[in-house]
Amino acid sequence: MKFSRTCLAVLLLLCSTAAWAQTTSSLTGHVVTEGSALPGVTVTISSPAMQGTRTAYTDVNGNFIFGAVPPGDFTVKFEMESMQPVTRHAVVGLGQTGRADAELKLSAVAEAITVTASAPAVLETQEIQTNVKQELVEDLPVGRTFQAQASIAPNVNTNTPTPGQLVISGAPAHENLYMVNGAVINENLRSQIHNLFIEDAIQEQTVLTGAISAEYGRFTGGVVNAITKSGGNEFSGSIRDSLTNNNWTTKTPDPHQPDPTDHIDSVYEATLGGRIVRDRLWFFGAARSAKIGTDNFLTNSNVKFQAVSKNTRYEGKLTGQITPKHSVVVSYLDIKNPQTGVCLFGCYEFSSIDPSRETPNSFKTAHYSGILTDSVLVEANWSKKFFAFVDGGGPTADFAHGSWGLDLNEGQFFGAPVFCSDCGSEQRNNKTWDLKLSYYLASKSLGTHSVSAGYQDWAEQHISNNYQSGSNFGVYTFGEQTPVSGPNDTFHPVISPNRDIIVWFPIFELTKGSNFVTRSLYVNDKWDLNTHWGFTLGLRYDKNNGKDASGFTRANDSTFEPRLGATYDVLGNGRLRFNASYSKYAAKIAETVGNGATGAGNPAYIFYRYRGPAINAPGCTPGTANCGVDTVTAFQTMYNWFQSQGGVNGVQPFFGVIPGLNTKILGSLKSPDVNEVTLGAGSQIGKGFVRLDLINRNWGNFYANRVDQSTGQVVDQFGNPNDIQQIFTSDQNLERTYRAASIQAAYPFTQHVQFGANYTYAKTRGNVTAETPGVGPVPETIFQYPEYKAFAENNPVGFLPSDETNKVRAWATWAVPTHVGNFVFSALERIDTGTPYSALLQIDPSQYLPESVTSYYAGAPSSVNYYLDGQRGNHRWDTVNALDLSINYKLRVGRAELYLEPELINAFNQAAKIAGSTTVFSAVNDSHLEPFNPFTEKPVLGKNYRFSSTFGQARNASDYALMRTYRVSFGARF
Repeated sequence: MKFSRTCLAVLLLLCSTAAWAQTTSSLTGHVVTEGSALPGVTVTISSPAMQGTRTAYTDVNGNFIFGAVPPGDFTVKFEMESMQPVTRHAVVGLGQTGRADAELKLSAVAEAITVTASAPAVLETQEIQTNVKQELVEDLPVGRTFQAQASIAPNVNTNTPTPGQLVISGAPAHENLYMVNGAVINENLRSQIHNLFIEDAIQEQTVLTGAISAEYGRFTGGVVNAITKSGGNEFSGSIRDSLTNNNWTTKTPDPHQPDPTDHIDSVYEATLGGRIVRDRLWFFGAARSAKIGTDNFLTNSNVKFQAVSKNTRYEGKLTGQITPKHSVVVSYLDIKNPQTGVCLFGCYEFSSIDPSRETPNSFKTAHYSGILTDSVLVEANWSKKFFAFVDGGGPTADFAHGSWGLDLNEGQFFGAPVFCSDCGSEQRNNKTWDLKLSYYLASKSLGTHSVSAGYQDWAEQHISNNYQSGSNFGVYTFGEQTPVSGPNDTFHPVISPNRDIIVWFPIFELTKGSNFVTRSLYVNDKWDLNTHWGFTLGLRYDKNNGKDASGFTRANDSTFEPRLGATYDVLGNGRLRFNASYSKYAAKIAETVGNGATGAGNPAYIFYRYRGPAINAPGCTPGTANCGVDTVTAFQTMYNWFQSQGGVNGVQPFFGVIPGLNTKILGSLKSPDVNEVTLGAGSQIGKGFVRLDLINRNWGNFYANRVDQSTGQVVDQFGNPNDIQQIFTSDQNLERTYRAASIQAAYPFTQHVQFGANYTYAKTRGNVTAETPGVGPVPETIFQYPEYKAFAENNPVGFLPSDETNKVRAWATWAVPTHVGNFVFSALERIDTGTPYSALLQIDPSQYLPESVTSYYAGAPSSVNYYLDGQRGNHRWDTVNALDLSINYKLRVGRAELYLEPELINAFNQAAKIAGSTTVFSAVNDSHLEPFNPFTEKPVLGKNYRFSSTFGQARNASDYALMRTYRVSFGARF
């Protein structure tokens, strides 16, 4: 019978899965007497965060472990007959392993109970991690968003193409994992962070940036994991009002910046938690209401408009103990978010601003944990997330009023808002369930093993008919546009015949809904061989099955991801450790790529060369035909010409991309991956710590797109030949690397004075950006029309836009108790190296290619990239250097604590230019310049290219980092 139970345990280990580290933590330790391991000690833990108490016994090696404990402050009591009991305090962070060691002495020798603090959890593991507790967020002048708090950690920055994302350890911004209460809150297509939380409800957040456990998957960057509060035996709650005002921000150096809107915006929050049945059933609820107006500016001008978001959030959570060994946690969060004044990608005029849209969002989660025996623990997770776009986009099917224009030089829009407001909603949902088994095994010769294994089933769904505009038409322009100069000025788009383009976006097949699934197995052994050596032996297996919106399988691959690590404890007491690890991480299949070969729900792009009259031509005389006209009139003129030529049935398109026709996915898409090696060292210094980590990462399996003379052609329904594009994964001539050294430290100088800091020196280099603004993950195009790009300056290796060479976060808090209340003074220093940008030409090499090449392709590019001097990222925006200050005043009134938190961001008002114009002109977009042969010649300034008059300069106030800003919160807690 014993043998059968052992076999059953092993079988479950091989077939179960991972949720434990996503919502809970563990607590471990080692007990000795006179330097020798002491087995059989009774270890009892208790915490305000945990229902009841739990008890374990030290094994033959003197070790113990408690799995699936909630994060929080723990009291650990060690007891053994004839020994003096010892009590220690341990702080356990979310997803971390806390430690509480003890030395027991005979009762006749010891004189008193020993009460001591535990070693910092950050030294317990080779994982590179940072734990951000709510108490620290309340004291520091730091933003209360997911991104702002995660940005405190080393190896993290916000240099992303799309707002609402993070770069973690050099990865593309869409290849990170964000979780709240075990639910993934990533948006499906671009992996933006959805704000599925209420700030005052967050208990803590852990950021993992390297040497990450096999329990986590579907990323190549890092993991940001948060948990909300759970109530408790005692009733507690809070009320907060956070006030901001655009007028409380100092103007930027831009001399044309208008005065900001003087209006106070409030964010109201309330939380309440407590017991329904003591130690058996707890509740927690929270609510948030905000109406926030953000000052934005029309592109390259200082004409101001406001984006207004009315955001209401509700959360409910129950924590129940079925028996002392079985517990359940369920939670629900719902968001209503109507918005007005939305400019998605940059707008030249007010008509491009979306007047209204809604983005409802919600998730449900459930977590179960059960202690089957003293050595076996089982856990299960389930979550489901809903997100949709409702309304938003062009309001009419009329070409003149429902179409948008795109200035391809600046990437900015004019005309109607992007997308279609009357074409149905779009949904981006996910759901997951996982099962995990943990097994604890100890032997005198092989040390102590804490083995976890599990199965995870992840699925994300996308239901969308992606209409690009209200009219199904758009306009592409290549000429330099003149921005409006005042709120009453009219934008006059420059439209040039034989250069600019009319684009038709028909959807020929409606979506069936895409479904991308990853099923995973993993096993992870945390092996403490002795007091000096510890190892992590982990292996993860991911199996992808992705069906596109037509129902065709586009991904059917699998990958093994080893996660191996070793730790050497020099003194054997956890105070000085060295560690090393090797890990492989694999991302999920990107939906934007997996759906790239289907027409279902995806628009075709049919390009027609506009050959009608010039509109608003430079130097034209206002009042004459087609001069000084607005966008609606310009578009109507273009449409009249287009229809006079027969429209889509009469004008011959010069290029077309019809999804499902000329785009093919070769075999099965593979998961992008990265190989990582880390080295680290950490030491406890008094009550503080210091830790140094080195990270070396190399990415592979990049998405790529090939068009060459071997891929062939296909004729579309208009009789036009189209070059076939092949989507596949490749490492050939593609590179992305991350090299970093980071150090983090914390030290409590006194009970009232605390200090913390981290510094990262990093280089993110390569020739793979992997994502674009507004689109997200995209295939690399180096293999498209290779004859046109056969020069080194087309795609050189250099600094990528996400690079940040130096990053510093240093903070200090000083608590001052007084008779009239308690004050906490805090300061946060932020230093961020300027982000890189390139001097990039658009050139047309076709005249220097043989006719056999130019005549073969149906859709050869009219221009390709040329990096000046063959250097990528050789220019930098300004370094951001800012000191943030805050005062936290607390006054106790009975059981309640009243508080006031004024904050001053960028106290010394240091200006930093963080974006601007990067336009460089060539013969492609300036007829006064001469073309050059990129295969044999180097371009000459003034002859072959010129810099825009605004190159490297801020275009408007939005291109500067936040200037001196005042904000304040106040409320009460009990």
